[in-house]
Amino acid sequence: MVEWGVDQGLPALTEYTTKTPDRYWDGAKPEKILFIEGDRAASLIVQIQAAVKVYPDANEYTVFPGPNSNTFPAWLGKQIPELALKLPFRAIGSGFAD
Repeated sequence: MVEWGVDQGLPALTEYTTKTPDRYWDGAKPEKILFIEGDRAASLIVQIQAAVKVYPDANEYTVFPGPNSNTFPAWLGKQIPELALKLPFRAIGSGFAD
């Protein structure tokens, strides 16, 4: 089971900046599901950063049913309706704690 260090006391959620946000993940090519730019993006970034700080499952990770890597963006989408985020059905865990 992949828990990304949670079983060793590390948080499941880590906030960091990368120059390659759309890099391959476990050999899978990323798929863009949302694109926002300009002033709208700038205002949403502030909201996203605030929401990251209060994510309730930051120290938990369970592949199925969640919380997992799809649970987090789904939760952000619920906290920030202006994102209009719609995850694909195949995003396993995106409906966790609906």
